[in-house]
Amino acid sequence: MIVTLTTDFGLRDGYVAAMKGAMLRLAPSLHMVDVTHEVPAQDVMSAGFTLRQVVPHFPEGTVHLVVVDPGVGTARRAIAARFEVAGDTHVFVGPDNGVLALIAGTERVTEAVELPVAAEASATFHGRDVFGPAAARLAAGAMLSDVGSPIDGVTPLHWPQPRTDEQGVFGMILHVDQFGNCVTNITREQVERHSDGRPFKCYAGSAVFRTHRDTYGEVGAGDPLTLFGSTDLLEIAVNRGHASRLLSVERGDTVHLVFDAPPRPEPLASELATNA
Repeated sequence: MIVTLTTDFGLRDGYVAAMKGAMLRLAPSLHMVDVTHEVPAQDVMSAGFTLRQVVPHFPEGTVHLVVVDPGVGTARRAIAARFEVAGDTHVFVGPDNGVLALIAGTERVTEAVELPVAAEASATFHGRDVFGPAAARLAAGAMLSDVGSPIDGVTPLHWPQPRTDEQGVFGMILHVDQFGNCVTNITREQVERHSDGRPFKCYAGSAVFRTHRDTYGEVGAGDPLTLFGSTDLLEIAVNRGHASRLLSVERGDTVHLVFDAPPRPEPLASELATNA
């Protein structure tokens, strides 16, 4: 069975290897897929964004282990849960700090349990001593009821939602990827629904973007543009450049799309005759 791994551990230290070792001791045939270990430290929103894009591409039954845990060792619950995405059932293992709600929404969680924390578990490394072993057992065939006690729900956490008016859409930058592309929370569907096909200008930080294309290569090297990326979210980008650094825009910045004014209707022939 597949287990995906998403953490903020980084790869310089041995934390990832220690967690994997603890899992392999319980289930030597595990197939582990590293989503990323470079989530910004303790950044639950970033972890949720990454998994939200990744989970739908994995087969049903995949176990997703997420250890981005600023509350490790506190009263926050350790949980495992079954949830649905795009008609498939997946399993989450990690802290109950809202990251699961960001991935799937609380309404898609069909069953959840609280994981026990043994007295001998490290107070600062639940990835190795609590979450990893639970994920390994679940991937090897254990039921949720085998690894924890039932709970009624999980901690909610919500994405900031764009707002619209007659002139445009207000959103924000959610993520800056490895290439410097700035991914917003504005969807293709929202733009198409509110624009009525009108072009738009994009304001972010102190920059204004007037060029919207389908691919990066449709503008010259070093030129800025907006486009809809592979997840149908609006991106601010620079062809062959790092948009965040070059344009001084970053995660959390407000983004405002302003649609062009609708074209004025052509006068009717009768109106032209009257004015002649």
